[in-house]
Amino acid sequence: MDKRFNNLDVFVDVDKFDIYKNHLQEVNKVLNLTAITDDEGIYLKHFYDSLLIEKHIPKKASLCDIGSGAGFPGLVLAIARPDLKVTLVEPTLKRCNFLNEVIELLDLNNVIVLNERAEDLANDYREEFDVVTARAVAYLDILSELCLPLVKPGGLFVAMKGAKGIEELNISKNAIRILGGNVQVIDELYDEDLGSRINIVVDKTANTPGKYPRNYGRIKKTPLSGRKNG
Repeated sequence: MDKRFNNLDVFVDVDKFDIYKNHLQEVNKVLNLTAITDDEGIYLKHFYDSLLIEKHIPKKASLCDIGSGAGFPGLVLAIARPDLKVTLVEPTLKRCNFLNEVIELLDLNNVIVLNERAEDLANDYREEFDVVTARAVAYLDILSELCLPLVKPGGLFVAMKGAKGIEELNISKNAIRILGGNVQVIDELYDEDLGSRINIVVDKTANTPGKYPRNYGRIKKTPLSGRKNG
């Protein structure tokens, strides 16, 4: 395993992650889950990258991962942190089936999968979660409107971003404020293999107004930041 894992403050169960990796590689032959298919790449660019935000997540937190895809970061965190209660939200049924297969293979009892769109989730799960995460789903102003309505006041929204993370944050600060958030931490990391990683931790300091989230078409066309987006 890459020596960078030694810098993490969490135990990495290699046997479980190997089973996850192997199943990902097998299913990826018929279902497009990831462009990264080699062992080292999966461990570093998916597993290690997902675990970079682990330090921000409180013990025994309820966590919701929006747009889980193949399980990054939500399923990775559920494996590494059995104390968490994790909900994976993914709109594509075939990907949900993959996630459930990994859950069954690893006999995980702290994670469930919801085949839903994020903007619909607030109907039943408004301000239900201690932490909401998302990785490479949408521009930060759009992502904030999808995620912050699900976060409890006093909870956290953690957005995992790449090189343009600071630019997105500067444009999205007003949107975050409108939705009840306040930026707490900006983790910046540059790694020669991962590139730039900017993980943004937002405190939920006030209730999100009930009119948010709007339907996705409106969110995308008129982001709360005022940014022109089509």
